[in-house]
Amino acid sequence: NLGPGKHIFNYIDKPDLNMNDLVSVARKTLFNKRGVGIRLPKPLGIMIGLSFDLLSRILNKSLPVSSIRVKKFMSTTQFSSAADQTGFIPLYSLSEGLKKTLRYEFIEDNSHKPTFETE
Repeated sequence: NLGPGKHIFNYIDKPDLNMNDLVSVARKTLFNKRGVGIRLPKPLGIMIGLSFDLLSRILNKSLPVSSIRVKKFMSTTQFSSAADQTGFIPLYSLSEGLKKTLRYEFIEDNSHKPTFETE
């Protein structure tokens, strides 16, 4: 049991979405399409990422696609958290939160609202 005061947790939504589920939710929300779409072989994906790395260096500009991001996209990441022991109940499931974020960022016009930079 947690005593009085402030407690900081590295909160992680559960259950984890695997990459197929994540891509399916994004495709359905953004494009109203089902499934994961076209799949590329891993070596081809990495080569495409490396091509963007080279282009990024030539242009001296950061691009949204890179070999690191491609590799990260293909990896499995799962984290654990003790936040569930606090009794905290999230307002939205991970899937619903993802849908709301995608709509806000890419579908709705929120240009009049403040932006929060994270990078």
